[in-house]
Amino acid sequence: MESRELFEKIMESGTDMAFATSVDNVPNVRILNYIYLKNEKIMYFQSFKGSPKEKEFELNNRIAFTTIPQDGVSYIRVNNAIVKKSTKTIFELQNIFIEKMPYYKGIIEHNGGSMNIYEVHFSIVEVWPNPDKFEQLQL
Repeated sequence: MESRELFEKIMESGTDMAFATSVDNVPNVRILNYIYLKNEKIMYFQSFKGSPKEKEFELNNRIAFTTIPQDGVSYIRVNNAIVKKSTKTIFELQNIFIEKMPYYKGIIEHNGGSMNIYEVHFSIVEVWPNPDKFEQLQL
């Protein structure tokens, strides 16, 4: 499978990423759910208003992430992404979240008003088809 094709497959089918921030030279990694809108080339995730990660974004909006392999092997890695609060709401994106992760229906129904949406912008990715090889891809 070609790298761009594998990138799109992983971003479309994957649900989780390990998301790394750093403030005052102290790294912090967490697992987040995401959606990726291919036509916008933007990854979206939700955060609860006032969470520690939102405070970290205000101090340093440069992040790194890796998708969590769905097939046990292939993943995407990005080292130089920018995160910013979106003008979109969880309610505008709820159908996409729920289609990808059906359990989000209940989460949004009970907590939607307490959520912010964040965008992750990046232009260069590493596509890892297996642990021994990767290809850098410009979006």
